[in-house]
Amino acid sequence: MSGPVEADGYAWYEVLDLDSQGGWVAMGDGGAPWLEAVPTEPATSPLLLRFRRDGAVTPRMFSDMPVFPPDLTLTADGRVVLGWRSNLVRQLSPSGLAQVQRDVLDLPLLQQTADYDVEHLPGAPDGPPHEVGFNTFTLGEGTARVVVTAVAWLGEEDGVYWVPSAERRVLEELAIHLVDVESWLGAAAWLEPVARPYVSGSYLFWLEPRNDAPPPPEIDAPSVTGAAWPFDGPIEQFGESVGQERCGYLDLGQAFETLRLMRELGVPTSAFADPPPRQLSLDGVGAGSFGTDAGWYYFWLTPRSPDGYPSCTD
Repeated sequence: MSGPVEADGYAWYEVLDLDSQGGWVAMGDGGAPWLEAVPTEPATSPLLLRFRRDGAVTPRMFSDMPVFPPDLTLTADGRVVLGWRSNLVRQLSPSGLAQVQRDVLDLPLLQQTADYDVEHLPGAPDGPPHEVGFNTFTLGEGTARVVVTAVAWLGEEDGVYWVPSAERRVLEELAIHLVDVESWLGAAAWLEPVARPYVSGSYLFWLEPRNDAPPPPEIDAPSVTGAAWPFDGPIEQFGESVGQERCGYLDLGQAFETLRLMRELGVPTSAFADPPPRQLSLDGVGAGSFGTDAGWYYFWLTPRSPDGYPSCTD
């Protein structure tokens, strides 16, 4: 909120947290800092690669809403945003970026849009029912964009119930590497020794109106009618209409004030993070519910990647 102020041999900053607790904190005593500011990442950079590993074990498979960030985003300036749960960022070295170009971006399977689905093996019995995962690789932007999707390799089942697919197997191996990209590329691929927190300057705020009025007993949706939101107009008119939902963007300050206000009003929130459950903060995607005079809403708050994903039009 303000500072630094020198007093008693320390540099003091006035701070406010999401629970509206305020005070002064010292940055350090001249040695190793006790607190360190994390800068907001530059807002935009062209996309080189976006990777999403989806499956029925996550909510992402069940919804077309653009509320979940990808597992990995690589932008043209060499930044890698890691994980839709951890929300970390790390800078590739020139040699690391060249390695990604050679081993990922130049991979023949990623040069044109394609969808590699499972195909039943002729004459084989039906495969066992179970959930399947799938991988999505998005490269480039605009008219040059390439999107490749593939059902995950099903191990021993491929060749018994399904036609073996060399493409799916290669893409599954790549997906496994991208999930643990830091270890896969090795220490020399990075300019920094460890990843740092990713602080987005832009958040997607998605409002999903529900038809139940009032909400069912199992849903806690306290009223926010009359709340002073950090954006223009009532919350029911936030952003733009996307079908029956509403979608818009908040900058970092607005996202902080929105979440702080919800905590003051007792709005229950949860973050999709490890280990669950956890209250929604600004370092990951999460959701909650609240009521208004017009009914009750389910909402999502999502930090956006440097390429502006997710957006209301995705």
